[in-house]
Amino acid sequence: MSGCEALIKAIDAYLAKADEDLTEALDEAGFAEPKETVQEMAALEDKLADALERETKYFKGKAKKAVDLEAFAKDWPDIIEGDNVDEQLTKLFLEDFEANIPSLAAGYVKQIDPKLTVKTITARTTVWAADWSEQLGRLMKLESHKEIETLLTETLKDGKSVADFTQALMDGGIRSERYRARAAALTETLRAHSVAQQEALVQNPAVESKEWVHTGEYRNTPRENHVAMSGVIVPKDEPFTLEGLDGVTYYPMYPRDPILPPGESINCHCIHRGIVNADILGLPLEERQRLQQEAIDADDGAWEKELDAKNKAKAGIEE
Repeated sequence: MSGCEALIKAIDAYLAKADEDLTEALDEAGFAEPKETVQEMAALEDKLADALERETKYFKGKAKKAVDLEAFAKDWPDIIEGDNVDEQLTKLFLEDFEANIPSLAAGYVKQIDPKLTVKTITARTTVWAADWSEQLGRLMKLESHKEIETLLTETLKDGKSVADFTQALMDGGIRSERYRARAAALTETLRAHSVAQQEALVQNPAVESKEWVHTGEYRNTPRENHVAMSGVIVPKDEPFTLEGLDGVTYYPMYPRDPILPPGESINCHCIHRGIVNADILGLPLEERQRLQQEAIDADDGAWEKELDAKNKAKAGIEE
């Protein structure tokens, strides 16, 4: 076996063990489908990395065609207009959310009531998946542009050439792309768990309140404010109150709620879980199913009212 082959095997073994550790950590913390979650995380990471690497190659190709770096900088506004990575990322995230949230919600429902199933997803969650996927695509595209603009500014300042710029772009890009893809895949896969868990709590009539649970420190330093949240209980349809590390008070419905800044979401491994009313859980299955549908209908109705109020506010229409 050559040295290169030995290194590849060693890296593969390390990655396999890391996935095994994460699977065990997710399982112990109460995440549904831990093995499948890690597999999906890895698959999403690869897809995101491919999209980001194609974006880097696009910018590299544009730079190589430029007469010099000053010309490339002058054409930068037109160049970024041709970057469609946001559309690619939006599609990837939406496909992932739509494929996984229903099955995850079913898993979380069964953790409390093994007889209940999830046959439909509320309008609130369906719209969230589409809206957040689009926002993610835009945010990651802007992040790429900022990184490249910073590199471009530094290269121009140092009086370097297009070749220097493209080399720096590729040297730093591959590491950055894989890291960004892995961080995004981890965060968004776990965010899908939070959304699915909230969906399950909404649909489960035996759940009346929810608890924030800090799950430890798998390969990261725990946030003190998240540790302090562990054990906090609120009604299932109301937000938690989280004092952010930035001094701002936030009102997330669950860990990794998109209203939280990246510093409160990225690599967060907290979960939330339902507090069960044993009397309702003891009702006949048919009655629990009826109450489940009532809960879905009520949430859809509430969502329509919230959406209508938001649209009126945007249009400047007073109630």
